[in-house]
Amino acid sequence: MQVKMKGVFGYAGLILILFLSHSAQALKKPKVDSVQGTDCSQIKARSPEATSGVYVIRPAGVKASFKVHCEMLPDGGWTVFQRRTGRQVSFNRKWAAYKNGFGDLNKDHWLGLNNVFVMTKNKSKKWTLRVDLWDHEGGTAFAEYNNFRLGHEKNAYKLNVGKYRGNAGDAIRGANPGINQNGHGFSTTDRDHDGCSPCIFGDIAVRNCAALEGGGWWFSKCGSANLNGDWHPSGQHVGWASGLHWLTWKHAPYSAKATRMMIKSG
Repeated sequence: MQVKMKGVFGYAGLILILFLSHSAQALKKPKVDSVQGTDCSQIKARSPEATSGVYVIRPAGVKASFKVHCEMLPDGGWTVFQRRTGRQVSFNRKWAAYKNGFGDLNKDHWLGLNNVFVMTKNKSKKWTLRVDLWDHEGGTAFAEYNNFRLGHEKNAYKLNVGKYRGNAGDAIRGANPGINQNGHGFSTTDRDHDGCSPCIFGDIAVRNCAALEGGGWWFSKCGSANLNGDWHPSGQHVGWASGLHWLTWKHAPYSAKATRMMIKSG
């Protein structure tokens, strides 16, 4: 009987040791959804070897954390807020979707106007916007703007960009006077802030640029840039009113094959 009891207690002790060991390992292992930084730039600065992927951030002064896709590049960590590579995710959506975000962070998605606003409202940081473009012939181009930020929802998430650099052209300010998208609020089919009452294009009168071009954007009398319109495949990518347009790049209604918009703090 004595031997049998020792065996029982020995077995129970082994179970206890294994349980405590597992618990200790669990405590050491960080939670998958734990906050990893205020933005991708801070994560990259703290961990230079960090790789691109999905991270959890909580901007300074914000209570709620959220997930973002970080592009960890040699010049820093960039927070992606728009990616288009095909038609698998529709960008023809209304205000609530653009405010809150949609899509798959690892694939095509829109991060959400409110998330970008809470990231950029802290004026102690300077933000750079980068737009990357890919065409159907294997070419690429980019546009960068300093002093990027978005306004509050009560101001329709008004766009603010500073000095431009790149080889895609400054489509936000446009090729023609009077259609500068800088300083304009965001528009969707159900929340119109584009200033067209109507806008006249030849024999066409347009009152809602989002309805004409598809998707939501910072339209100014429609303008020279809109990367949230309908995606068009190769062979059907030229001449459409809708599309992924950056007119100072192709100087025609050319719908890009892929686009990416992302921001970096400095």
